[in-house]
Amino acid sequence: MNFVLINLLTVLLFRPTLILCIRSRNILPALPFGQYKLIFKMIKSCGILQDNESFKFNFYLSHNPKSNVTEMKGNMTYSIPLDDTFFLEFNFAMKGADGHWKENTFIHKSPNGCSSIRNLLGTEWTKVMSGMGVKNATCPIPPGIYTASGVDTSIFSNINIPKTFIYGTYKTRVFLSRFKEVYGCNIYVLEFKPF
Repeated sequence: MNFVLINLLTVLLFRPTLILCIRSRNILPALPFGQYKLIFKMIKSCGILQDNESFKFNFYLSHNPKSNVTEMKGNMTYSIPLDDTFFLEFNFAMKGADGHWKENTFIHKSPNGCSSIRNLLGTEWTKVMSGMGVKNATCPIPPGIYTASGVDTSIFSNINIPKTFIYGTYKTRVFLSRFKEVYGCNIYVLEFKPF
C-alpha cells in the first residue's frame, strides 16, 4: 500500500515539471482552441484517383457579396450506389506558422459510409442533400449525376462535429474507401476562426 502511495505522490509532484519541460522544448505547444466560426476557403479534387473512380466530385465555392453568403456549387457523379459497404475517412493537415502543411494532424475513419455521412450531417441532412441535388435522400444513395444548385456553407456549423476545435487553417481530405481502395476523394480548405 505504501508503494502505491509513494508512486502516486511522485507522479503528482513531478508531473507539472514534466509538462513544463515538454512545453519549453516545443514538443507539446500550447495551441489556442475554443468555439469557432467555420469558414470554407477552397474546395478541389484530390487529383490522385484513376479511371475507376466511382464517386467524382466537382465542387467550387461561390460568394454572393449582396447577401454575404458563400455557397457550395457544382456536381457529383456516382457510378455505383453510395451505401454502407464504404468507409468515410477524414485526414486533416494543419497549416503551420511557416505556411507549410503539417500532414496527418487529425485522422478519422468511420465504417458504414452512407449512414456515417447521414449521422455527421444530423438535422442538416435533408437540407444539404437537397442542395446537392439528391432529392428524398436515403441510404443508399443511387448512382446518378447530381447538380448542386447551392448549399450555404454556414449550415455546416450546425452538423454533428465538435463545437470547440483548435483554431487554424486545415486542408481536409475526405475519402470514400473500401478494402483499402479509394473510390472518391475531395479536398476542403477550412478555417476554424475564433468568434
